[in-house]
Amino acid sequence: MSACLGKAWGAQLKKAGIPFTKPKVTVAYGDRIKTACGIYRPGDTFGLYCQRNTTVYLMVNDYGVADELDSPQMLESLSIGYSYHIQRLIGVLDQEARVARKSSKSGVVALNSKVALQNICFTGAFIGSVWDSLGHSKEHGSDYFINRHSPEGDVPGNGTTKNRVYWLGRGFGAQSPGACNIFTAPASRVA
Repeated sequence: MSACLGKAWGAQLKKAGIPFTKPKVTVAYGDRIKTACGIYRPGDTFGLYCQRNTTVYLMVNDYGVADELDSPQMLESLSIGYSYHIQRLIGVLDQEARVARKSSKSGVVALNSKVALQNICFTGAFIGSVWDSLGHSKEHGSDYFINRHSPEGDVPGNGTTKNRVYWLGRGFGAQSPGACNIFTAPASRVA
């Protein structure tokens, strides 16, 4: 799946005239995982992008791999980590850090939400583009995937659940990162 992500994102960045490099991908199994960005104790399959060493850590456990075909948690987790790498390459993460240094606490939370929502939209765009090839159809399963893979409850800095579902679905349906310009979206869609 990592090779597929590289091929898809490499083509998108080439079209935009942006140099592309693949992130490193490390698969780790267990309850306590050491990364270059700290130690994590994932409760489920989880993807983390560490800018420090441009690595996507895919953290897996028995529960997360039990039903990968019908509930592709590893695919989603890897795609989320990869999408953060893309946001780094296109300058979104650097710009976020620059603006955050000059922003209020509430401004930082709002900015973090925008970046997280763009990430989930990028994730949806990639997964939507490969969904049929995984043995699924758009008519059967995409709503389940979109609603199943959105967090329950609102988390400050990640966007509301309603908006996460919206942006994941928008990317999934469009199958293109062009649908993910959250920076021109109305405030109600980036809360």
